[in-house]
Amino acid sequence: MRRRPFPGSVAAKQARASGRGARCKCSVSTALTALVAVIVYALVVDRITPAFDAIHDADRATSSGRDLRDATRDEAYVTRRVAEELAALDEAAGDERGRERGGASADDERRDAKTSETSDERRDGDGVEPATGDAVKKANARGGDPVSSSERSGTPVAVKIGDLASRAGYDAREWRRIRDSEPADDECHELPLSDYWGPQKIEHSAGAVKIESPRDCCELCKETSGCQFWRHDPQAPGECFTGKLMNDYLPPMYGGEHNKKTTSGVLYPKVPKYDAESTELKTCLHTMITSNGAPYMNWQTMVFYQTWKTAASEKDSILKHVTRILHRSKDDELMDLIPTWRVDPTHVECDNSCDYAVKDRARAIAQWMKTDDSKQCSHILMAETDYLFIRSPPPSVLLAKGHSYGFLFGYIVPSYPDAKEASVLLHDESKDGPLKDVYQTGNAPQSIHRDDLERVSEVWAEKVEFGETSEVIKRVFGWVRDMYAWSFASAAVRPKLKFELPPVPFQKLMIQPPADITIGQASVMHYTWGAIISDKTGAEVWKFDKREYVGTWNSLVRIPPLPPWDADKEFQLQDKKRIQKSQYEVLEKMVDIFNRAVDVVNSELS
Repeated sequence: MRRRPFPGSVAAKQARASGRGARCKCSVSTALTALVAVIVYALVVDRITPAFDAIHDADRATSSGRDLRDATRDEAYVTRRVAEELAALDEAAGDERGRERGGASADDERRDAKTSETSDERRDGDGVEPATGDAVKKANARGGDPVSSSERSGTPVAVKIGDLASRAGYDAREWRRIRDSEPADDECHELPLSDYWGPQKIEHSAGAVKIESPRDCCELCKETSGCQFWRHDPQAPGECFTGKLMNDYLPPMYGGEHNKKTTSGVLYPKVPKYDAESTELKTCLHTMITSNGAPYMNWQTMVFYQTWKTAASEKDSILKHVTRILHRSKDDELMDLIPTWRVDPTHVECDNSCDYAVKDRARAIAQWMKTDDSKQCSHILMAETDYLFIRSPPPSVLLAKGHSYGFLFGYIVPSYPDAKEASVLLHDESKDGPLKDVYQTGNAPQSIHRDDLERVSEVWAEKVEFGETSEVIKRVFGWVRDMYAWSFASAAVRPKLKFELPPVPFQKLMIQPPADITIGQASVMHYTWGAIISDKTGAEVWKFDKREYVGTWNSLVRIPPLPPWDADKEFQLQDKKRIQKSQYEVLEKMVDIFNRAVDVVNSELS
């Protein structure tokens, strides 16, 4: 069974499945009808993509049998569901994979250094990548993954990779079947107990419209010219605020921390779905990561790769290929373990340690785009080594040419006053438009058509190279300057690249624990931020920071488990903010996924 939870209660889904069965013009006995319903339900469970992880467990505890849309009309139900169980995780689905393992606990001895969020954000380049030159090696060039140690020794593994990384993508007919089987998103993007930053009121005349529910408010927004944002107040149910956002993709404020009583939503522009073209490219998603082969990157890569294999093994997964672009002057120890394409670096010192190890990433990717290896799939997922796959991304992240599905980064704001000094050096407003129209995103994660990546990567590489010659750019943008360069490059190409950047919980690619309080619809976790949890006495109860990790690529170490949730202990993060239960459960899920991967990798290498 797929890991993906699905929207609505179990009762609701059974009812829908039974309804489908009822449409058959057959006359069967009660027993046979029940059997058919069970079979159909099993198929539905296996196929449907979630609207919220939170909803599954919360709804299981109720007997209402209502789906999300109906339930959100009941303010008391909404308040309980979101405030108390906003992001309850679907552990049962993960348990069905049968990969529960014991194992030794991680080493508890950690260095006491604290890393601020700002520092973590700016170091998100991870020291991953430098590179240059021609392609000299691709492990796995003859098809399939290299033979792992486990396959040579006969050690059992949770996911037998085999030729998983060499599977063909989908032809046009099969792709449309998979694409069209994904449930449509709720266009209102209704989020209880929430509000958005920066709405500007739009005058409208409600006339005889009776506004009694959030759904009514959303419908009014649809009918109001220029309306993007809507907000409904349950304490004034006859009122509805509709307006225009200062930015189409500002993240919402939601959850218990914000103590919002309103329900809000955004009408995002419709993005064209990808339709298989008459080309040699099969429809699928080719995952690409970059690395300089340093020990810090290699242990992350081993964990990443195992979670990728698990997600790629799901039924109808769009993950068909994976490539590590190695920016290094010589082969490293992972060449025979992970499909790798190596390119000689411009900055040889970055094989070990340098001031900005990702300065050659863009140029190396641009070179890789000229190879046959980059033509395995219609789309490419630009990822990073410190990602953990929760599940395979849904078909809807594959967009039509000219569009890319990415992530909104709150610290990538080209028009921000403090950023303008450097922004104007990388962006020509007279040619490429105002800074405020430059998307607030970066190179990863992005699910992008490979032809779009090829044309953007060349410009991106040029802007990154220029940035390395400017002390202003290096000073202002720091560790995220190649991310800024990506946004500017996307605005400079013709036609301009457009992005879909929905916020959590509607984001289908990534979340970043512990900042995000729910998994929502995300497919990967990015553990870039270190988390230190203390109780109300100030005593540290748990911590994990990738920069302090003591494992190596061939001897991975488990992350210590979090202590059981206890509301009375008033757990808080290092910023002194109370951690919400759902936020805590996201961290528990992260630890579980990480440790499962560690167990498999260690068994393969033993």
